[in-house]
Amino acid sequence: MANDKFSIKDALNYGWTSFKTHVPFFLGFIVIMAVITIAPDRLTEIMFEPRTAPFVIGKLLVRLLGLLLGMVATRLSLDIHDKGKPDYARLSDLLPLILYYLGGKILYGLIVMVGLVLLIVPGCIWAYMFLYVGFLTIDKGLSPVAALQESRAMTHGYKLDLFLFSLAIALLNIVGMICLLVGLLVTIPVTLMASVYVYRKLSPPAEPAAA
Repeated sequence: MANDKFSIKDALNYGWTSFKTHVPFFLGFIVIMAVITIAPDRLTEIMFEPRTAPFVIGKLLVRLLGLLLGMVATRLSLDIHDKGKPDYARLSDLLPLILYYLGGKILYGLIVMVGLVLLIVPGCIWAYMFLYVGFLTIDKGLSPVAALQESRAMTHGYKLDLFLFSLAIALLNIVGMICLLVGLLVTIPVTLMASVYVYRKLSPPAEPAAA
């Protein structure tokens, strides 16, 4: 589906091209992320009884680790789109944004949950309305409330397009899972960069800070 901002086909083509250009980086990053998140999760399940306090705490810490890795993935993928390569030096810029990022993700989850409790449709609409809270925090350093407002503005008129795009990347990752999970080494980077492409189409790059 095409509109005046982006097309799903172009986004996926861009994701595929980006993956082919940075194969070693993406394969290494996906493997590292898998090891860092899966190993602690399995250790938590082995060491602690389900529904006990240590088990719950361990699971929460794993989820927190996943969110922090999500910050890293977002920053590096934006760099690849904007500069043609990951800029590892900018990872230090993420430290002061951690609380903003976590706060934005929590607010986003609560908003979507409330929408789903009230009625399914509002939950789905709000999910796409505030989809880019995390991206905007990493990209522009926005506070949770400011990121919600900016995401609402940039997704206005494109919620159906974003729904169809999310459906396309979900199906692509399902195919990756079917291929003995090995396919995810390809589909995750492709869909990640396709998502960055769509974000950049809906929101122009942040202006560089004055020297």
